[in-house]
Amino acid sequence: MVQRKGLVSTVLAGLLFGTSVPVIKFGLNSNIPPDLFLELRFAIASAVIILLFRSRGWILWNILRSKMIWLVGFINAAGYVTQFQGQVLTSSSNAALTISTAALMIPILSLFHVGEKLGARKIGGVVTGFAGTALVVTRGQGLSLASSEFEGDLLILATAVTIALVFVLSKRPVEQLGGRPTSGAIILITTLLVLPAVALDRNLTVSLTLTEWLCIIYLGVFATAGAYLFFMRGLESVSPTVSSIILPIEVIVAVLLSVLIFADPFNLYSGTGAGLIITGVALVSTAH
Repeated sequence: MVQRKGLVSTVLAGLLFGTSVPVIKFGLNSNIPPDLFLELRFAIASAVIILLFRSRGWILWNILRSKMIWLVGFINAAGYVTQFQGQVLTSSSNAALTISTAALMIPILSLFHVGEKLGARKIGGVVTGFAGTALVVTRGQGLSLASSEFEGDLLILATAVTIALVFVLSKRPVEQLGGRPTSGAIILITTLLVLPAVALDRNLTVSLTLTEWLCIIYLGVFATAGAYLFFMRGLESVSPTVSSIILPIEVIVAVLLSVLIFADPFNLYSGTGAGLIITGVALVSTAH
């Protein structure tokens, strides 16, 4: 019964995380200033954690004295800024697939950070996934380095790097203090550190429509606070191998929604690339 609840929680987390990229794109297409959008998302998530999750062990104020937690929070904030800015320029499906390559970078960073060995399965997954990334970005055509979409893809790739760094660097705090307070602290710190970036938004306005507010509230309550809640529940009751299914679920949901909502273009090359990325992510995330 515990295993079943853990599996359900993990799947729900993957579904919620997967909806975030297309919802972000929808909000950006509605002309919500990107950094304000990001800040409001995390401000709402922080409020939910403080008001509703505090009694469940998500808030441990002493953890905020840790320099490592602040470093991880800074990297996380920087990654979200590049994601929201990048999604202004590139398609939702490209963003979802490129972000998923974070799973391919984690083994490489772990190799240098803690000397974790790369097995044949992980190496195969990394090579397969990055080959797919090249096909998705190029769609089998020559690259225009001056194009705004390519600039957006680079910003999203930077986001993937930060996600991998956050995963690797937060491993020790999670082991020492627990996943819930570590996640709670990172979300709170991200909220604080993103705030100065709001002033850099062009055409900054706080006059938002009901639809725009619904996007923001959904991201804050469900795709951030709720997704982390279900992910931690799953992590605490199922094996790491089972928890790893969240990664393929997330990217599949994000890409499917992107194609359905925005009719993102796919040809033989980008479709093949998407399949290779999902295969690579699955190989890496299930290798132990």
